[in-house]
Amino acid sequence: MNKRIVLIACLILIASIFPNIIFTETIGYVPSWLSFVQLIVLMGACVVCFYVKDFNPLFKFAVILVAIKLGKMGEIYLASTTSWNSIFVGDSFVDHFGSSILLKLVMVIPVIVVLLLLVKSREAAYLSKGDLSVKASKIGFLGIKGDRYPWGKLSLISGFLIGTGTLLLTLITVTGFSVPEGLGQLVRFMPVILLLALVNSFCEGVVYRSTILGTLKDVLPKQSVLLVAAIFFGIAHYYGAPSGMTGVVMSGLLGWYMCRAMYETRGFAAAWFIHFIQDVVIFSTIFLLFGYAV
Repeated sequence: MNKRIVLIACLILIASIFPNIIFTETIGYVPSWLSFVQLIVLMGACVVCFYVKDFNPLFKFAVILVAIKLGKMGEIYLASTTSWNSIFVGDSFVDHFGSSILLKLVMVIPVIVVLLLLVKSREAAYLSKGDLSVKASKIGFLGIKGDRYPWGKLSLISGFLIGTGTLLLTLITVTGFSVPEGLGQLVRFMPVILLLALVNSFCEGVVYRSTILGTLKDVLPKQSVLLVAAIFFGIAHYYGAPSGMTGVVMSGLLGWYMCRAMYETRGFAAAWFIHFIQDVVIFSTIFLLFGYAV
């Protein structure tokens, strides 16, 4: 088991943006060859997991990481093409965020296909709704008592509390409690923000949680699986807001909580709602702070 955990940890770091962070923070840029090296290492891990008996249970995990990496490389390539850039030529919110989220959707479709081929069903891939009547197990540091609150109710409460906390944190650290101008425009374009938040939360849920749960749930204990998902999600937000280790830790905790919701309900819905509300708050804040037009 220890050998498997070490291999899983190494593969998660390789498949994440951790190597990008190292190069960016040390030499100031990401070498063009880095993605290909990451891909080769991950493909090599697939071979090892296939042929080495002790690592056979990690084969699906290694394969799905290859699919994620290929999807990300395809996303970067498509974003660099003249055809794609000719579509999103303006300086609006949709041009900036709509294009990146659409690219995520393009990337995640083949990942879903590969995941379903590996685990054979939507339920095993954690792409079904799940049972929202399941009561959450105890989460002591959050004051959640075991077997008392169904995840359907808890996801609603959690989503709005986390969203409110994100909004207050932004007001404190960015705006100094002043409300940005443009609330009227925000209300008019809220349907666009809701749609983008819905798609983004879905894509990230698939990549950072469904793939981990679908391929590792029967390999690792519950807390270990949740930790892997938390690390993967946290590292992905190193350059988020807030950035740096603060962003990694905060995103990691959120990723752990959402993955726990999926693990216990055996489905996607509870975590998707929590993530969706978070993204609505974040996208709305960005829209107001930077004075975007749609």
